Amino acid sequence: METKAVRLIPISRIEVRSNVRERLLEAEQVALAANIAENGILSPCVGYEDGPKIVPVIGHRRIDAAARAGRDAVPMIILDHVPTPAEILILQLSENCMRSDLKFSERARAIEDLMQKSGWSAAHVSQKLGMGSEATISRLLTLLVLPKAVQDLVDAGRIPISSATAIAGVPSADERQRLIDEVLAGRLPRDRLVKRVKSIKRRNHQPSRPRRSIRPARQRVTVPLGEGRAITIVGPGLCVETLIMWLEDLVNRIRHVSVTGAAVKDLGALLKSAESAVGLRKVKGGDV
Repeated sequence: METKAVRLIPISRIEVRSNVRERLLEAEQVALAANIAENGILSPCVGYEDGPKIVPVIGHRRIDAAARAGRDAVPMIILDHVPTPAEILILQLSENCMRSDLKFSERARAIEDLMQKSGWSAAHVSQKLGMGSEATISRLLTLLVLPKAVQDLVDAGRIPISSATAIAGVPSADERQRLIDEVLAGRLPRDRLVKRVKSIKRRNHQPSRPRRSIRPARQRVTVPLGEGRAITIVGPGLCVETLIMWLEDLVNRIRHVSVTGAAVKDLGALLKSAESAVGLRKVKGGDV
């Protein structure tokens, strides 16, 4: 089909008629308009003249987005004749069916390469490409955390992109692999995956508790004294010899303290106070 050179066609002359694409998605058009506002229309539309009007055959999305971006005209190749309905369908199907979009992993690697070579932030890249927001770019880049084999599964549609980006946010490689295995086995639908990832992140972000000093194992023995009386001794390395030593030390310390009228429950505090005052030797490791 013979064509003419690319011309700049005023949007006011364009009259949209048939299109195999039944409707334009608002979110996609907003993103495309942002891209056109930043970078212009990189590929010309195709149309034909019908009286004073120009009827587009290819490029309906670009024309709509250009108008949204405030452009007055779009580049267009004008066919040398009015195409038949069959010719229009052939052109539109060829344009849309033969297109091969970048895979998710290819897009992520290209964006990462762009950021490294330009020094741009994710926010600046999103503005330049019209890709929604900084968060959109950041989520896409998280795919690069996953192994190449997993990226291939995402590209093939075996793992949804939303599930993959959620998994990629898990710090532990082992945890990520377990989640991937469960998704592939069909045991972890999207809603449960999100809850699991949140649980893992909360667990990993809990403030670490100070470690307690490791103490020697303590033993406990209760010695009956008859007539309902008993004494309990607790301490490490408990044996008969240490038991005798601790009891003798306790009796000796009590003799140096005025305990007249004191309650038994206050004995520990009295002994500690007296020990500080007179500098009595303290037997380390034992509590009676």
